[in-house]
Amino acid sequence: MLFIHLHMPKRLFSLALTFFLCIGVNAQNNYPQNYFQSPLNTSFSLVGNFGEIRPNHFHAGFDIQTNNTEGMPIYAAADGYISRIKISAYGYGNALYIAHPNGYTTVYGHLKSFNSTIQAFERKIQYDKESFEIDTLLSNEKLPVKKGDFIGLSGNTGGSQGPHLHFEIRDSKSEFPINPYFFGYTVDDTIKPRITQLAIYPLNNFATINGKNESKKMAPIYTKGIYSFLKTDTLTVSGSIGFGIECYDTETKSTNKNAVYSIELQLGGKRIYYYEMETFSFENARYVNAHIDYPNKQRHDTKIQKCFLTKNNQLGIYKGVFNNGVTDFNDDSVHWVKYIVKDYLGNTTELMLKVKSHRHDPINVEQIINNQKLDCFKEFKLEKKNITITIPANALYDDIKFKYDNSTAVKGTFSPLYKIMNNEIPLQKAYSLNILPEKLPDSLQSKACIISINDKGKKSYEGGSYQEGFVKTQTKNFGNFAVAVDTIPPKMKTTFPLQKNMPVNLSKAKTIGISVSDNLSGVRKYRATIDGNWVLMEYETKQNLLYYTFNDKISKGSHIFKIDVSDDKSNLSSMQFTFIR
Repeated sequence: MLFIHLHMPKRLFSLALTFFLCIGVNAQNNYPQNYFQSPLNTSFSLVGNFGEIRPNHFHAGFDIQTNNTEGMPIYAAADGYISRIKISAYGYGNALYIAHPNGYTTVYGHLKSFNSTIQAFERKIQYDKESFEIDTLLSNEKLPVKKGDFIGLSGNTGGSQGPHLHFEIRDSKSEFPINPYFFGYTVDDTIKPRITQLAIYPLNNFATINGKNESKKMAPIYTKGIYSFLKTDTLTVSGSIGFGIECYDTETKSTNKNAVYSIELQLGGKRIYYYEMETFSFENARYVNAHIDYPNKQRHDTKIQKCFLTKNNQLGIYKGVFNNGVTDFNDDSVHWVKYIVKDYLGNTTELMLKVKSHRHDPINVEQIINNQKLDCFKEFKLEKKNITITIPANALYDDIKFKYDNSTAVKGTFSPLYKIMNNEIPLQKAYSLNILPEKLPDSLQSKACIISINDKGKKSYEGGSYQEGFVKTQTKNFGNFAVAVDTIPPKMKTTFPLQKNMPVNLSKAKTIGISVSDNLSGVRKYRATIDGNWVLMEYETKQNLLYYTFNDKISKGSHIFKIDVSDDKSNLSSMQFTFIR
Protein backbone atom coordinates (compact mmCIF):
# COMPACT_ATOMS: atom_id res chain seq x y z
CA MET A 1 0.00 0.00 0.00
CA LEU A 2 1.61 3.27 -1.13
CA PHE A 3 1.06 6.58 0.65
CA ILE A 4 2.35 9.98 -0.37
CA HIS A 5 2.74 12.48 2.45
CA LEU A 6 1.24 15.88 1.66
CA HIS A 7 1.76 18.33 4.51
CA MET A 8 -0.03 21.69 4.38
CA PRO A 9 1.91 24.35 6.36
CA LYS A 10 0.09 25.81 9.35
CA ARG A 11 -0.50 29.56 9.35
CA LEU A 12 0.13 31.11 12.74
CA PHE A 13 -1.31 34.45 13.71
CA SER A 14 -0.93 36.48 16.87
CA LEU A 15 -3.89 38.21 18.45
CA ALA A 16 -4.88 39.25 21.93
CA LEU A 17 -8.47 39.07 23.15
CA THR A 18 -10.23 39.34 26.49
CA PHE A 19 -13.43 37.53 27.29
CA PHE A 20 -13.30 33.99 28.65
CA LEU A 21 -10.20 31.92 29.25
CA CYS A 22 -10.41 29.20 26.63
CA ILE A 23 -8.39 26.05 27.20
CA GLY A 24 -9.21 24.11 24.04
CA VAL A 25 -7.52 21.64 21.78
CA ASN A 26 -5.36 24.43 20.36
CA ALA A 27 -4.13 26.23 23.46
CA GLN A 28 -0.60 25.47 22.29
CA ASN A 29 -0.96 27.98 19.43
CA ASN A 30 0.02 30.82 21.81
CA TYR A 31 -2.64 33.31 20.80
CA PRO A 32 -2.48 36.18 23.33
CA GLN A 33 -5.75 36.60 25.24
CA ASN A 34 -6.60 39.73 27.31
CA TYR A 35 -7.31 42.05 24.39
CA PHE A 36 -10.86 41.85 22.97
CA GLN A 37 -14.11 41.94 24.89
CA SER A 38 -17.48 40.52 23.93
CA PRO A 39 -19.39 42.63 21.36
CA LEU A 40 -22.57 41.97 23.37
CA ASN A 41 -23.27 42.67 27.02
CA THR A 42 -25.24 39.43 27.41
CA SER A 43 -24.69 35.72 27.85
CA PHE A 44 -22.74 34.30 24.92
CA SER A 45 -24.49 31.66 22.81
CA LEU A 46 -24.06 30.76 19.16
CA VAL A 47 -26.49 29.98 16.36
CA GLY A 48 -23.56 29.47 14.00
CA ASN A 49 -19.82 29.04 14.48
CA PHE A 50 -16.61 29.33 12.50
CA GLY A 51 -16.19 26.92 9.62
CA GLU A 52 -19.81 25.90 9.17
CA ILE A 53 -20.57 24.65 5.69
CA ARG A 54 -22.76 27.22 3.94
CA PRO A 55 -23.81 27.48 0.27
CA ASN A 56 -20.57 27.98 -1.70
CA HIS A 57 -18.51 29.03 1.34
CA PHE A 58 -17.40 28.32 4.87
CA HIS A 59 -18.84 30.53 7.58
CA ALA A 60 -16.18 33.08 8.55
CA GLY A 61 -17.12 33.94 12.13
CA PHE A 62 -19.59 33.55 14.98
CA ASP A 63 -23.33 34.09 14.67
CA ILE A 64 -24.21 35.24 18.18
CA GLN A 65 -27.74 34.89 19.49
CA THR A 66 -29.70 38.07 20.17
CA ASN A 67 -32.74 36.32 21.69
CA ASN A 68 -34.39 36.27 18.25
CA THR A 69 -34.93 40.02 18.45
CA GLU A 70 -33.42 43.12 16.88
CA GLY A 71 -32.08 46.17 18.66
CA MET A 72 -29.55 44.77 21.15
CA PRO A 73 -26.61 47.16 21.78
CA ILE A 74 -23.35 46.19 20.05
CA TYR A 75 -19.99 47.32 21.42
CA ALA A 76 -16.50 47.73 19.98
CA ALA A 77 -14.38 44.74 21.00
CA ALA A 78 -11.25 46.89 21.44
CA ASP A 79 -9.71 50.29 20.68
CA GLY A 80 -9.35 51.12 17.01
CA TYR A 81 -11.14 52.96 14.24
CA ILE A 82 -13.97 52.29 11.81
CA SER A 83 -11.99 51.24 8.74
CA ARG A 84 -14.88 50.24 6.52
CA ILE A 85 -18.62 50.82 6.30
CA LYS A 86 -20.51 48.53 3.97
CA ILE A 87 -24.23 48.73 3.29
CA SER A 88 -25.74 46.04 1.09
CA ALA A 89 -29.09 44.38 0.49
CA TYR A 90 -27.20 41.09 0.57
CA GLY A 91 -24.36 39.45 2.50
CA TYR A 92 -23.65 41.11 5.84
CA GLY A 93 -26.24 43.85 5.26
CA ASN A 94 -25.32 46.84 7.41
CA ALA A 95 -21.75 46.05 8.45
CA LEU A 96 -18.95 47.80 10.35
CA TYR A 97 -15.25 46.94 10.27
CA ILE A 98 -12.98 48.10 13.10
CA ALA A 99 -9.21 48.03 12.56
CA HIS A 100 -7.18 47.54 15.74
CA PRO A 101 -3.58 48.57 16.38
CA ASN A 102 -2.51 44.95 17.01
CA GLY A 103 -2.99 44.10 13.32
CA TYR A 104 -6.46 42.60 13.40
CA THR A 105 -9.90 43.73 12.26
CA THR A 106 -13.24 42.87 13.86
CA VAL A 107 -16.40 42.72 11.76
CA TYR A 108 -19.99 43.31 12.92
CA GLY A 109 -22.66 42.24 10.43
CA HIS A 110 -26.45 42.34 9.93
CA LEU A 111 -26.78 45.46 12.09
CA LYS A 112 -30.12 47.24 12.27
CA SER A 113 -28.46 50.66 12.59
CA PHE A 114 -25.27 52.41 13.70
CA ASN A 115 -24.71 54.88 16.51
CA SER A 116 -25.65 58.49 15.74
CA THR A 117 -22.11 59.58 14.76
CA ILE A 118 -21.50 56.67 12.39
CA GLN A 119 -25.07 56.89 11.06
CA ALA A 120 -24.68 60.56 10.17
CA PHE A 121 -21.35 59.85 8.47
CA GLU A 122 -22.85 56.94 6.51
CA ARG A 123 -25.98 58.88 5.50
CA LYS A 124 -23.87 61.71 4.07
CA ILE A 125 -21.98 59.23 1.88
CA GLN A 126 -25.24 57.66 0.68
CA TYR A 127 -26.74 61.04 -0.22
CA ASP A 128 -23.53 62.24 -1.85
CA LYS A 129 -23.44 59.10 -4.01
CA GLU A 130 -27.24 58.87 -4.28
CA SER A 131 -26.98 55.18 -3.47
CA PHE A 132 -28.31 52.92 -0.73
CA GLU A 133 -25.49 50.42 -1.24
CA ILE A 134 -22.06 51.75 -0.31
CA ASP A 135 -18.67 50.24 0.49
CA THR A 136 -16.39 52.90 1.95
CA LEU A 137 -12.84 52.61 3.31
CA LEU A 138 -11.88 55.12 6.02
CA SER A 139 -8.61 56.43 7.41
CA ASN A 140 -7.79 56.15 11.10
CA GLU A 141 -8.68 59.73 12.02
CA LYS A 142 -12.28 59.72 10.72
CA LEU A 143 -14.16 57.54 13.21
CA PRO A 144 -11.98 56.39 16.14
CA VAL A 145 -13.55 54.11 18.75
CA LYS A 146 -12.61 52.93 22.23
CA LYS A 147 -13.03 49.46 23.67
CA GLY A 148 -16.61 49.06 24.85
CA ASP A 149 -17.99 51.99 22.83
CA PHE A 150 -21.57 51.55 21.63
CA ILE A 151 -21.38 51.25 17.84
CA GLY A 152 -24.85 50.10 16.78
CA LEU A 153 -27.86 47.86 17.26
CA SER A 154 -28.18 44.21 16.26
CA GLY A 155 -30.48 43.43 13.39
CA ASN A 156 -31.48 41.12 10.56
CA THR A 157 -30.21 42.95 7.47
CA GLY A 158 -28.64 41.48 4.35
CA GLY A 159 -28.61 37.73 3.87
CA SER A 160 -29.43 36.98 7.51
CA GLN A 161 -32.06 34.28 8.05
CA GLY A 162 -33.04 35.64 11.46
CA PRO A 163 -31.97 38.29 14.01
CA HIS A 164 -28.38 37.78 15.25
CA LEU A 165 -24.95 39.40 15.25
CA HIS A 166 -22.36 38.14 12.81
CA PHE A 167 -18.97 38.69 14.44
CA GLU A 168 -15.59 37.82 13.00
CA ILE A 169 -11.89 38.52 13.43
CA ARG A 170 -9.59 38.97 10.44
CA ASP A 171 -5.90 39.44 9.95
CA SER A 172 -5.83 43.03 8.70
CA LYS A 173 -3.12 42.42 6.09
CA SER A 174 -4.24 39.13 4.56
CA GLU A 175 -7.94 39.57 5.44
CA PHE A 176 -8.02 35.88 6.34
CA PRO A 177 -10.78 35.24 8.90
CA ILE A 178 -9.58 33.44 12.03
CA ASN A 179 -11.59 31.24 14.36
CA PRO A 180 -12.63 33.49 17.30
CA TYR A 181 -12.23 30.54 19.66
CA PHE A 182 -8.47 31.10 19.38
CA PHE A 183 -8.78 34.49 21.03
CA GLY A 184 -10.55 33.60 24.25
CA TYR A 185 -14.17 33.41 23.21
CA THR A 186 -15.88 30.26 24.39
CA VAL A 187 -19.30 28.88 25.23
CA ASP A 188 -20.74 26.40 27.71
CA ASP A 189 -20.10 23.14 25.90
CA THR A 190 -19.65 19.70 27.43
CA ILE A 191 -21.37 17.82 24.61
CA LYS A 192 -19.43 15.63 22.23
CA PRO A 193 -19.85 16.09 18.46
CA ARG A 194 -22.57 14.00 16.81
CA ILE A 195 -22.04 11.68 13.83
CA THR A 196 -25.03 11.08 11.57
CA GLN A 197 -23.53 8.96 8.80
CA LEU A 198 -20.41 7.66 7.10
CA ALA A 199 -19.92 7.44 3.35
CA ILE A 200 -17.59 5.15 1.41
CA TYR A 201 -16.69 5.89 -2.21
CA PRO A 202 -15.12 3.86 -5.03
CA LEU A 203 -12.78 6.37 -6.66
CA ASN A 204 -12.36 4.78 -10.07
CA ASN A 205 -14.13 2.30 -12.32
CA PHE A 206 -12.21 -0.64 -10.84
CA ALA A 207 -12.85 -0.04 -7.12
CA THR A 208 -15.68 -1.93 -5.41
CA ILE A 209 -17.64 -1.81 -2.18
CA ASN A 210 -19.41 -5.06 -1.37
CA GLY A 211 -18.72 -6.09 -4.94
CA LYS A 212 -20.32 -3.04 -6.54
CA ASN A 213 -18.79 0.06 -8.11
CA GLU A 214 -21.06 2.46 -6.23
CA SER A 215 -20.87 4.50 -3.03
CA LYS A 216 -22.45 3.39 0.22
CA LYS A 217 -23.87 5.40 3.14
CA MET A 218 -24.08 4.00 6.67
CA ALA A 219 -25.68 5.41 9.83
CA PRO A 220 -23.95 4.35 13.06
CA ILE A 221 -25.72 3.14 16.20
CA TYR A 222 -25.57 5.47 19.20
CA THR A 223 -25.75 3.76 22.59
CA LYS A 224 -24.84 5.34 25.95
CA GLY A 225 -22.63 7.96 24.36
CA ILE A 226 -20.80 5.53 22.07
CA TYR A 227 -21.07 5.24 18.29
CA SER A 228 -20.64 1.84 16.70
CA PHE A 229 -21.62 -0.40 13.82
CA LEU A 230 -23.13 -3.89 13.86
CA LYS A 231 -20.96 -6.83 12.89
CA THR A 232 -23.13 -7.19 9.81
CA ASP A 233 -22.02 -3.68 8.76
CA THR A 234 -18.52 -4.94 7.90
CA LEU A 235 -17.71 -3.96 4.33
CA THR A 236 -15.74 -5.71 1.64
CA VAL A 237 -13.62 -3.24 -0.31
CA SER A 238 -11.19 -3.38 -3.19
CA GLY A 239 -9.15 -0.80 -5.09
CA SER A 240 -8.99 2.98 -4.50
CA ILE A 241 -11.44 3.92 -1.75
CA GLY A 242 -12.31 7.22 -0.10
CA PHE A 243 -14.24 7.86 3.10
CA GLY A 244 -16.57 10.65 4.17
CA ILE A 245 -18.45 11.68 7.29
CA GLU A 246 -21.46 13.80 8.20
CA CYS A 247 -21.25 15.28 11.68
CA TYR A 248 -22.03 18.37 13.72
CA ASP A 249 -21.45 19.92 17.12
CA THR A 250 -23.79 21.54 19.57
CA GLU A 251 -23.54 23.49 22.82
CA THR A 252 -24.87 22.64 26.26
CA LYS A 253 -28.57 23.60 26.42
CA SER A 254 -28.67 24.21 22.67
CA THR A 255 -29.98 22.34 19.65
CA ASN A 256 -28.17 24.37 16.97
CA LYS A 257 -26.12 22.18 14.65
CA ASN A 258 -22.77 23.94 14.49
CA ALA A 259 -19.50 22.96 12.83
CA VAL A 260 -16.99 20.60 14.42
CA TYR A 261 -13.45 21.87 14.87
CA SER A 262 -11.44 18.95 13.51
CA ILE A 263 -11.82 15.60 11.78
CA GLU A 264 -9.16 12.92 11.76
CA LEU A 265 -9.24 9.67 9.78
CA GLN A 266 -6.98 6.79 10.72
CA LEU A 267 -6.33 3.47 8.99
CA GLY A 268 -4.71 0.77 11.07
CA GLY A 269 -3.85 3.34 13.75
CA LYS A 270 -2.08 5.70 11.32
CA ARG A 271 -3.42 9.11 10.36
CA ILE A 272 -4.24 9.42 6.66
CA TYR A 273 -6.37 12.59 6.78
CA TYR A 274 -6.76 15.53 9.15
CA TYR A 275 -8.16 19.04 9.02
CA GLU A 276 -8.92 21.72 11.55
CA MET A 277 -10.76 25.02 11.37
CA GLU A 278 -8.23 27.69 12.30
CA THR A 279 -8.36 29.99 9.28
CA PHE A 280 -8.95 30.10 5.54
CA SER A 281 -8.91 32.66 2.74
CA PHE A 282 -12.08 34.19 1.33
CA GLU A 283 -10.59 33.70 -2.12
CA ASN A 284 -10.59 29.92 -1.57
CA ALA A 285 -13.78 29.63 0.48
CA ARG A 286 -15.75 28.36 -2.54
CA TYR A 287 -13.55 25.25 -2.47
CA VAL A 288 -16.02 24.08 0.17
CA ASN A 289 -17.72 22.49 -2.85
CA ALA A 290 -14.63 20.34 -3.36
CA HIS A 291 -14.55 19.50 0.34
CA ILE A 292 -18.10 18.12 0.52
CA ASP A 293 -19.99 15.43 -1.37
CA TYR A 294 -21.60 17.98 -3.66
CA PRO A 295 -23.90 15.59 -5.59
CA ASN A 296 -25.40 14.36 -2.31
CA LYS A 297 -25.88 17.94 -1.19
CA GLN A 298 -27.79 18.69 -4.38
CA ARG A 299 -29.93 15.56 -4.14
CA HIS A 300 -30.55 15.24 -0.42
CA ASP A 301 -29.31 18.51 1.18
CA THR A 302 -26.67 16.63 3.19
CA LYS A 303 -23.28 17.92 4.35
CA ILE A 304 -21.04 14.90 4.01
CA GLN A 305 -17.40 15.96 4.30
CA LYS A 306 -15.11 13.97 2.04
CA CYS A 307 -11.97 12.80 3.83
CA PHE A 308 -9.96 12.66 0.65
CA LEU A 309 -8.86 15.46 -1.65
CA THR A 310 -9.96 16.04 -5.19
CA LYS A 311 -7.30 16.96 -7.72
CA ASN A 312 -8.05 20.69 -7.55
CA ASN A 313 -8.67 21.49 -3.89
CA GLN A 314 -6.77 24.57 -2.75
CA LEU A 315 -8.21 24.93 0.76
CA GLY A 316 -5.63 25.60 3.44
CA ILE A 317 -7.40 23.74 6.24
CA TYR A 318 -5.65 20.37 5.77
CA LYS A 319 -2.76 19.78 8.16
CA GLY A 320 -1.61 16.25 7.35
CA VAL A 321 -2.88 14.11 4.49
CA PHE A 322 -1.35 10.92 3.05
CA ASN A 323 -1.96 10.04 -0.59
CA ASN A 324 -4.72 12.68 -0.68
CA GLY A 325 -6.63 10.57 1.86
CA VAL A 326 -7.14 7.80 -0.71
CA THR A 327 -6.51 4.17 0.31
CA ASP A 328 -5.69 1.44 -2.20
CA PHE A 329 -7.08 -1.79 -0.76
CA ASN A 330 -5.21 -4.57 -2.54
CA ASP A 331 -4.62 -7.32 0.00
CA ASP A 332 -6.62 -10.05 1.70
CA SER A 333 -6.73 -8.55 5.20
CA VAL A 334 -9.04 -6.90 7.70
CA HIS A 335 -8.51 -3.18 8.32
CA TRP A 336 -9.90 -0.86 10.97
CA VAL A 337 -10.97 2.62 9.95
CA LYS A 338 -11.21 5.10 12.81
CA TYR A 339 -12.72 8.59 12.95
CA ILE A 340 -11.80 11.11 15.64
CA VAL A 341 -14.06 14.18 15.65
CA LYS A 342 -13.51 17.10 18.07
CA ASP A 343 -14.97 20.45 18.92
CA TYR A 344 -12.70 23.33 19.94
CA LEU A 345 -13.00 22.59 23.65
CA GLY A 346 -11.72 19.06 23.09
CA ASN A 347 -14.99 17.15 23.42
CA THR A 348 -14.24 14.07 21.32
CA THR A 349 -16.26 11.46 19.48
CA GLU A 350 -14.69 8.35 17.99
CA LEU A 351 -16.11 5.80 15.58
CA MET A 352 -14.56 2.65 14.16
CA LEU A 353 -15.51 0.65 11.08
CA LYS A 354 -14.11 -2.74 10.07
CA VAL A 355 -13.46 -3.35 6.37
CA LYS A 356 -12.30 -6.50 4.64
CA SER A 357 -9.95 -5.93 1.74
CA HIS A 358 -9.46 -8.25 -1.21
CA ARG A 359 -7.11 -8.14 -4.16
CA HIS A 360 -8.46 -6.58 -7.33
CA ASP A 361 -7.82 -7.60 -10.91
CA PRO A 362 -5.02 -5.89 -12.85
CA ILE A 363 -6.07 -2.53 -14.29
CA ASN A 364 -6.93 -2.53 -17.97
CA VAL A 365 -4.78 0.30 -19.35
CA GLU A 366 -6.61 0.29 -22.68
CA GLN A 367 -9.93 0.83 -20.89
CA ILE A 368 -8.47 3.78 -19.01
CA ILE A 369 -7.32 5.35 -22.28
CA ASN A 370 -10.81 4.90 -23.71
CA ASN A 371 -12.30 6.74 -20.73
CA GLN A 372 -10.20 9.89 -20.91
CA LYS A 373 -11.50 12.83 -18.91
CA LEU A 374 -11.09 16.59 -19.07
CA ASP A 375 -8.02 17.75 -17.18
CA CYS A 376 -9.27 20.21 -14.54
CA PHE A 377 -5.94 22.07 -14.69
CA LYS A 378 -6.35 22.85 -18.40
CA GLU A 379 -8.74 24.97 -20.41
CA PHE A 380 -11.43 23.11 -22.34
CA LYS A 381 -13.29 24.52 -25.35
CA LEU A 382 -16.21 23.11 -27.30
CA GLU A 383 -16.94 25.13 -30.41
CA LYS A 384 -19.89 24.28 -32.63
CA LYS A 385 -21.99 26.23 -35.09
CA ASN A 386 -24.69 27.14 -32.57
CA ILE A 387 -22.87 27.04 -29.25
CA THR A 388 -19.45 27.68 -27.74
CA ILE A 389 -18.46 26.50 -24.27
CA THR A 390 -15.13 27.54 -22.72
CA ILE A 391 -14.22 26.14 -19.31
CA PRO A 392 -11.07 27.81 -17.95
CA ALA A 393 -8.25 26.00 -16.20
CA ASN A 394 -8.89 25.36 -12.49
CA ALA A 395 -12.64 25.86 -12.86
CA LEU A 396 -13.38 22.20 -12.08
CA TYR A 397 -12.40 20.40 -8.90
CA ASP A 398 -11.51 17.12 -10.56
CA ASP A 399 -11.06 15.52 -13.97
CA ILE A 400 -14.44 14.65 -15.46
CA LYS A 401 -15.99 13.28 -18.62
CA PHE A 402 -17.58 16.11 -20.56
CA LYS A 403 -21.23 15.51 -21.45
CA TYR A 404 -23.24 17.70 -23.78
CA ASP A 405 -26.57 17.30 -25.60
CA ASN A 406 -29.40 19.35 -27.03
CA SER A 407 -33.12 18.97 -27.57
CA THR A 408 -36.04 20.89 -29.05
CA ALA A 409 -36.74 24.40 -27.86
CA VAL A 410 -38.89 25.00 -24.80
CA LYS A 411 -41.92 27.23 -25.30
CA GLY A 412 -41.01 30.90 -24.96
CA THR A 413 -37.32 30.44 -25.77
CA PHE A 414 -35.26 31.28 -28.86
CA SER A 415 -32.86 28.34 -29.10
CA PRO A 416 -32.71 24.60 -28.60
CA LEU A 417 -32.38 23.43 -25.01
CA TYR A 418 -28.71 22.69 -24.38
CA LYS A 419 -27.77 20.24 -21.65
CA ILE A 420 -24.25 20.81 -20.32
CA MET A 421 -23.12 18.31 -17.69
CA ASN A 422 -25.60 18.48 -14.77
CA ASN A 423 -26.19 20.58 -11.67
CA GLU A 424 -24.45 18.02 -9.44
CA ILE A 425 -21.04 19.08 -10.77
CA PRO A 426 -19.72 22.16 -8.92
CA LEU A 427 -17.51 24.89 -10.34
CA GLN A 428 -14.90 27.11 -8.72
CA LYS A 429 -14.80 29.59 -11.59
CA ALA A 430 -17.34 30.75 -14.14
CA TYR A 431 -17.15 29.43 -17.68
CA SER A 432 -18.17 31.16 -20.92
CA LEU A 433 -21.38 30.11 -22.62
CA ASN A 434 -22.32 31.53 -26.02
CA ILE A 435 -25.57 30.43 -27.71
CA LEU A 436 -26.78 31.33 -31.20
CA PRO A 437 -30.43 32.47 -30.95
CA GLU A 438 -33.06 31.34 -33.44
CA LYS A 439 -35.82 33.60 -34.79
CA LEU A 440 -34.93 36.38 -32.38
CA PRO A 441 -36.40 39.68 -33.67
CA ASP A 442 -33.96 42.56 -33.96
CA SER A 443 -36.19 44.57 -31.63
CA LEU A 444 -35.61 42.05 -28.83
CA GLN A 445 -31.85 41.70 -29.09
CA SER A 446 -31.24 44.10 -26.19
CA LYS A 447 -33.62 42.04 -24.03
CA ALA A 448 -31.98 38.68 -24.79
CA CYS A 449 -30.43 36.61 -22.04
CA ILE A 450 -29.59 33.02 -21.18
CA ILE A 451 -31.73 31.09 -18.73
CA SER A 452 -31.32 27.74 -17.02
CA ILE A 453 -34.25 25.37 -16.65
CA ASN A 454 -34.25 22.73 -13.93
CA ASP A 455 -35.92 19.32 -14.10
CA LYS A 456 -39.14 20.77 -12.70
CA GLY A 457 -39.28 23.42 -15.41
CA LYS A 458 -38.28 26.35 -13.19
CA LYS A 459 -36.47 29.06 -15.14
CA SER A 460 -33.56 30.99 -13.63
CA TYR A 461 -31.73 34.00 -15.00
CA GLU A 462 -28.10 33.40 -15.98
CA GLY A 463 -27.45 36.87 -17.38
CA GLY A 464 -25.89 37.59 -20.72
CA SER A 465 -26.21 39.99 -23.62
CA TYR A 466 -26.49 39.89 -27.39
CA GLN A 467 -23.05 40.25 -29.00
CA GLU A 468 -21.86 39.45 -32.52
CA GLY A 469 -24.87 37.29 -33.29
CA PHE A 470 -24.65 35.24 -30.08
CA VAL A 471 -26.10 35.63 -26.61
CA LYS A 472 -23.09 35.44 -24.30
CA THR A 473 -22.80 34.97 -20.56
CA GLN A 474 -20.57 33.69 -17.76
CA THR A 475 -22.00 31.18 -15.29
CA LYS A 476 -20.92 28.94 -12.42
CA ASN A 477 -23.72 26.48 -13.04
CA PHE A 478 -24.10 23.40 -15.21
CA GLY A 479 -27.51 22.23 -16.37
CA ASN A 480 -30.05 23.01 -19.11
CA PHE A 481 -29.74 26.33 -20.95
CA ALA A 482 -31.59 28.32 -23.59
CA VAL A 483 -31.93 31.83 -24.97
CA ALA A 484 -34.88 33.84 -23.67
CA VAL A 485 -35.93 37.47 -23.48
CA ASP A 486 -37.06 39.65 -20.60
CA THR A 487 -39.45 42.41 -21.66
CA ILE A 488 -41.53 42.64 -18.50
CA PRO A 489 -40.73 45.52 -16.13
CA PRO A 490 -40.71 45.09 -12.35
CA LYS A 491 -43.97 45.34 -10.46
CA MET A 492 -44.49 47.90 -7.70
CA LYS A 493 -47.16 48.39 -5.08
CA THR A 494 -47.38 50.71 -2.09
CA THR A 495 -47.77 49.19 1.36
CA PHE A 496 -50.69 51.56 1.91
CA PRO A 497 -53.81 52.18 -0.21
CA LEU A 498 -53.72 54.74 -3.01
CA GLN A 499 -56.67 56.42 -4.66
CA LYS A 500 -56.31 57.62 -8.22
CA ASN A 501 -55.64 61.38 -8.50
CA MET A 502 -56.02 61.77 -4.73
CA PRO A 503 -53.22 62.70 -2.31
CA VAL A 504 -52.51 60.17 0.42
CA ASN A 505 -52.30 61.30 4.03
CA LEU A 506 -48.94 60.23 5.47
CA SER A 507 -48.81 62.77 8.27
CA LYS A 508 -48.41 60.06 10.90
CA ALA A 509 -46.48 57.56 8.82
CA LYS A 510 -42.88 56.70 9.66
CA THR A 511 -42.01 55.28 6.25
CA ILE A 512 -43.00 55.05 2.62
CA GLY A 513 -42.93 51.37 1.67
CA ILE A 514 -42.93 50.00 -1.86
CA SER A 515 -43.19 46.26 -2.54
CA VAL A 516 -41.17 45.29 -5.62
CA SER A 517 -40.83 42.10 -7.64
CA ASP A 518 -39.52 41.03 -11.02
CA ASN A 519 -40.35 38.02 -13.17
CA LEU A 520 -36.85 37.05 -14.40
CA SER A 521 -33.73 39.21 -14.45
CA GLY A 522 -34.28 40.81 -11.03
CA VAL A 523 -34.37 44.34 -9.64
CA ARG A 524 -31.15 46.10 -10.64
CA LYS A 525 -31.60 49.84 -10.10
CA TYR A 526 -33.97 52.08 -8.21
CA ARG A 527 -34.18 55.81 -7.64
CA ALA A 528 -36.68 57.78 -5.58
CA THR A 529 -37.26 61.52 -5.18
CA ILE A 530 -39.46 63.77 -3.09
CA ASP A 531 -40.19 67.05 -4.80
CA GLY A 532 -37.38 66.25 -7.25
CA ASN A 533 -34.74 65.65 -4.57
CA TRP A 534 -33.12 62.21 -4.21
CA VAL A 535 -34.13 60.30 -1.08
CA LEU A 536 -32.71 57.14 0.43
CA MET A 537 -34.72 53.98 -0.20
CA GLU A 538 -33.43 51.06 1.84
CA TYR A 539 -33.83 47.62 0.26
CA GLU A 540 -34.99 44.63 2.31
CA THR A 541 -34.73 41.73 -0.12
CA LYS A 542 -36.25 39.14 2.24
CA GLN A 543 -39.51 41.08 2.11
CA ASN A 544 -39.04 42.45 -1.44
CA LEU A 545 -39.47 45.88 0.11
CA LEU A 546 -38.03 49.31 -0.68
CA TYR A 547 -38.71 51.84 2.06
CA TYR A 548 -37.95 55.48 2.86
CA THR A 549 -37.84 56.64 6.49
CA PHE A 550 -39.14 60.15 7.06
CA ASN A 551 -36.85 62.75 8.60
CA ASP A 552 -37.22 66.36 9.70
CA LYS A 553 -36.30 67.68 6.24
CA ILE A 554 -39.76 66.82 4.91
CA SER A 555 -41.91 69.76 5.95
CA LYS A 556 -45.61 69.76 6.61
CA GLY A 557 -47.80 70.10 3.56
CA SER A 558 -48.10 68.53 0.12
CA HIS A 559 -45.22 66.67 -1.58
CA ILE A 560 -44.67 64.60 -4.71
CA PHE A 561 -43.05 61.17 -4.38
CA LYS A 562 -41.64 59.47 -7.47
CA ILE A 563 -39.77 56.18 -7.84
CA ASP A 564 -38.21 54.43 -10.85
CA VAL A 565 -37.27 50.75 -10.69
CA SER A 566 -35.57 48.82 -13.49
CA ASP A 567 -34.46 45.22 -13.90
CA ASP A 568 -31.21 43.83 -15.34
CA LYS A 569 -32.61 44.18 -18.87
CA SER A 570 -33.45 47.87 -18.37
CA ASN A 571 -37.20 47.30 -18.26
CA LEU A 572 -38.45 50.33 -16.33
CA SER A 573 -41.39 50.86 -14.01
CA SER A 574 -42.33 54.24 -12.57
CA MET A 575 -44.71 55.35 -9.85
CA GLN A 576 -45.71 58.82 -8.72
CA PHE A 577 -48.18 60.10 -6.17
CA THR A 578 -48.85 63.10 -3.97
CA PHE A 579 -48.76 62.77 -0.20
CA ILE A 580 -49.50 65.09 2.68
CA ARG A 581 -47.28 65.45 5.73
